[in-house]
Amino acid sequence: MNATYKKETLPDPASEGNTYDNYTLQRDVEFCCDPLKGYYKKSSGWNYEQGKFVIVDQISYEGQTVIPIDFCPFCGQKIEYEDIDKPKKTRKRKK
Repeated sequence: MNATYKKETLPDPASEGNTYDNYTLQRDVEFCCDPLKGYYKKSSGWNYEQGKFVIVDQISYEGQTVIPIDFCPFCGQKIEYEDIDKPKKTRKRKK
């Protein structure tokens, strides 16, 4: 499964002169299985601060603790995260 996102660096409104990164998931994601697609339609499973799918671990009055995932919790397929603005790495062949 490929999850493509766009990374944006934005000014932080809470502190002058600082910035933060925002990772926006692109809409053309093809999920690896229907249970994962259904899970993320019902809950907010994308973390904009980390640029990964997450599962909520603990909820408290201060907020929630999330765990980023690299594999689908339903079918086990690896999730590849890719920034659409970053060029793909290519290996140079040795002569």
